[in-house]
Amino acid sequence: MLGSPGCVDGVDLWIVDESALDRLDGSISDIDGADPSVLLVVDDDRLSDERWSTIDDVVRRPLRPPVVRRRIENVLGGPRSDAAATAASGTERVEIDCVAHPVVTATIEDGERIVRGVNPAFEEVFGYDADAVLGERLSEWVVPPDERAEAADLVQQVENGTAVEQIVTRRTATGRRDVALKMLPVAGDDADAFVCYDDVTDEQCRKQQVTVLNRVLRHNIRNGMNVILGNAEMLAERVDDSTAVAAARAIEDAADDLVELGETAGSLQTTWDGTDRNALDAVRLVDRVRTDLRYDSSTPEIRIEAPESCPVLADAHLETAVRELCENAIRYAREGAPVVVRVAQDGDRTEITVCDRGPGLPEAERSVLRGDDETPLEHGSGLGLWIVNWIVTSLGGEISVADREPTGTAVTLSLPAGQRPADRPPVEATR
Repeated sequence: MLGSPGCVDGVDLWIVDESALDRLDGSISDIDGADPSVLLVVDDDRLSDERWSTIDDVVRRPLRPPVVRRRIENVLGGPRSDAAATAASGTERVEIDCVAHPVVTATIEDGERIVRGVNPAFEEVFGYDADAVLGERLSEWVVPPDERAEAADLVQQVENGTAVEQIVTRRTATGRRDVALKMLPVAGDDADAFVCYDDVTDEQCRKQQVTVLNRVLRHNIRNGMNVILGNAEMLAERVDDSTAVAAARAIEDAADDLVELGETAGSLQTTWDGTDRNALDAVRLVDRVRTDLRYDSSTPEIRIEAPESCPVLADAHLETAVRELCENAIRYAREGAPVVVRVAQDGDRTEITVCDRGPGLPEAERSVLRGDDETPLEHGSGLGLWIVNWIVTSLGGEISVADREPTGTAVTLSLPAGQRPADRPPVEATR
């Protein structure tokens, strides 16, 4: 039974704030042989030592039902569901703390998985505090809105007694990730299902890399070599000087394209090197790109529209992605029209948008930025946009493409602005 300082009969637990502690001390002294517990509600954890002689546990504001429920269970010695919780099958306890991959134990209620326990690996990989997710619907935290229907079908299969194993997209506190999902039905009082995740984002991207590199390199190098060989043959057959000069220039152009393609492919060697994400200044990053691209007077102006600074959770590879987009915009920019790079923060997301006044981005190039699979008959002109897609995906970001009026394209990279407090479901980026 819960009570207030003015009520003493039959009370097992008082939930009070600091202003009520003095009155509570008097109420406790009036109770013969009773020893009710005290749960203190505070704005922070800074308490004087003497306070601990009166209280049994502390819960911080803002109050969330699953957190309060867990604190009450802690104080009263009732059942616990926390990051060290276990799920039981009959009388056998199955420990999940020792599992290296994220694991969730859940009951299934009205088709929803209600979180009963998570292991430390879940907190580390997904970035959510155990206290915050306990008692919550798992889908609200980890399943993107556009995948909810499919997730519900998987839950239904488990509820019917069928184990599920599938590659899916799930969201974490710092962006979307591809994961190998394993969900097993459990016959126990404390859990109906085990949910295990294995982050395979890098593996998925590498598989796509192999396919794209194989096809694009073979196609582009073969065509480039055909140009070289054809013009070389023409030079051998003709003696006219002007024709020879033109042919030589064509050879040079084709060779330059192959060199550029090779350099771009070479950058892939470092694209997936494991580096830690940190809070970077997106404005300074964009300014560095602009400085690097001012290599001659014929380069269109690159105009930056941004605040003084803007944090983004990323690594050094983001600069490569922004440079690729700017180079692509410069290549197709209308004469006299600047390339505009906008940096802005939208809630807990940072957006970097590269705008041009070119003829527009073909559908084949848009599909590259969306990460669609390559087909034998449809492929991009090179590797640059694929690199953008791979880098942004690895950083938990998303890419959107919009047409500009009267002409032009705006490509937006949306990434986490920084490490958000993991006390609520993440806000989905606008797609």
